Amino acid sequence: MKDYYQILGVDRNASQEEIKAAYRRLAMKYHPDRGGGKEAEEKFKEINEAYQVLSDPQKRAEYDRFGRVGVAGETPGGSGFDWRNYDFSDFDFGGFNVRFNFGGIDSFADLFSDFFDAAFSTTHLALEISPAQAVLGDEVSFYWQGQKISIKIPPGTQDGRQFLLKGYGKPTRRGRGDLIVTIKIRIPNGNRLSKEEKELWERLKKG
Repeated sequence: MKDYYQILGVDRNASQEEIKAAYRRLAMKYHPDRGGGKEAEEKFKEINEAYQVLSDPQKRAEYDRFGRVGVAGETPGGSGFDWRNYDFSDFDFGGFNVRFNFGGIDSFADLFSDFFDAAFSTTHLALEISPAQAVLGDEVSFYWQGQKISIKIPPGTQDGRQFLLKGYGKPTRRGRGDLIVTIKIRIPNGNRLSKEEKELWERLKKG
């Protein structure tokens, strides 16, 4: 009998969040595109088999009680397992949910390609604005990969706020991914301010 808890490296009393975190870490580590060939592919399949059971409360309870799920041939790793029906909808990278459409996928190669297309087609890009633009709002334009992009900055925008621009990220075989614009507020150097600028900042400081 396979020990799914041991495969994911978690305690039998592990929470769902701990199981999910372990799965993410191992899935990235053993992805065949990172090397390892057939051995990595089998390990990746085993990790997903364990996660499909332990991430489902009903299947987990059945596994904990009987040491298996379903009848012979219907366990996740058996002949009845279909990758195209596997649910990755809650897989999260850096706070952004990644959703997959596995329609028409018939091989591990296609699965891995779609998996990483969705996971890594998002680009992070920092955009600097002035304190005045952050406070009052503005429309800022910039160039990204040869195209001009305009974004509206709402009044009161805080440093670190992110804007998701769909279809402006890295190109993949299924089209372009998304572009995440992170706002960075550019603070003027106090030693280089003119007399008038210093007076203005002093008034702002006093409220």
